[in-house]
Amino acid sequence: MQFLLNPRRIYCTSIVNSGNSQISQFARSGQIEKARMVFDELPNKTTVSWNSIIAGYFQNQQPIKARDMFDIMPEKNIISWNNLVSGYVKNGMVSEARRVFDKMPERNVVSWTAMVRGYAQEGMIVEAEKLFWQMPEKNVVSWTVMLGGLIRDSRIDEARRFYDMMPVKDVVGRTNLILGYCQEGRVDEARGIFDEMPKKNVISWTTMISGYVQNNKVDIARKLFEVMPEKNEVSWTAMLMGYIHCGRTQDAWELFGTMPMKSIVASNAMILGLGRNGEVRKARMVFDRMREKDDATWIAMIKVYEKRGFELEVFHVFTLMQREGIRVNFPCMMSVLLVCASLASLDHGRQVHAKLVRSQYDFDVGDSQYEKFELEEGETSEIYLD
Repeated sequence: MQFLLNPRRIYCTSIVNSGNSQISQFARSGQIEKARMVFDELPNKTTVSWNSIIAGYFQNQQPIKARDMFDIMPEKNIISWNNLVSGYVKNGMVSEARRVFDKMPERNVVSWTAMVRGYAQEGMIVEAEKLFWQMPEKNVVSWTVMLGGLIRDSRIDEARRFYDMMPVKDVVGRTNLILGYCQEGRVDEARGIFDEMPKKNVISWTTMISGYVQNNKVDIARKLFEVMPEKNEVSWTAMLMGYIHCGRTQDAWELFGTMPMKSIVASNAMILGLGRNGEVRKARMVFDRMREKDDATWIAMIKVYEKRGFELEVFHVFTLMQREGIRVNFPCMMSVLLVCASLASLDHGRQVHAKLVRSQYDFDVGDSQYEKFELEEGETSEIYLD
């Protein structure tokens, strides 16, 4: 018997599968309008197509449009419902997520875990625990999510008791507990968990090393770092930051020289550390050798020059920054204005002030992130890290 395949059916299926993939790709890259265009042009939309565009709207912080699409979706499966619950959770809308959860025609372990995760992320630990113990079925992810919620809420002793009850202790759960102990300054207990791990990955090693660094035990961190079987960019940067924060600039410089990969974060930290130690020439050397720079790189170099009295170099770097089209933010402007004032350079001052006014910078930094570092005793500066 000979089976004949319908070439038109294969062609249409191929188009839909390709379209679904494009929807997801555009959504992940923030191009939700293009994702919607692809969706609208699909000849035959499947449940996967609908789920993809709904997830895309949630990924791009458009929960209302995601819900509108869900409501007109012709056929929904449990993945669609889980998609809606998880989308609300990721957007911090835990009440909406719970309303959907309660209306679900059926639930699976993914549904329950998503809801527990939502409560845990919002710090609603009592609700998370209550729901967790009501779960008809739990898997290793469910246990790990609940453990993470307890740790995030600084309930480390409860987390340890919960950890001891876990039927399966995977590398994620163990690493989370190590992190929790280190955040509470209980590095010896963290090390106990680390040493008991039957299998460690690069994240486990880096977490333990970072824990020692954060608790000012840099030498122990370095010993562990040396025997680490595999190191990544984060591992190297964690060790480097330990030396910098402890003021051991020479050790940091030597380690920086041996780093096989020098991330922007590591290079920025090195510039600030060297600047704090008065080694401005080396700081500029790091700056010049960077293949890629971000906003914080330029501002770090300007701050180092400003605090060390290299006023003309401030203007030089500021000019290069503008030439490169880098966004000039408020802290950077203030640094340049301070230099203008110290040099009594009225022309430069007027130009910078005019740019500040044109840019309409908000003096309220809001959610922007700053890193404070000391250059001289009693003197701090702020570097914009957004």
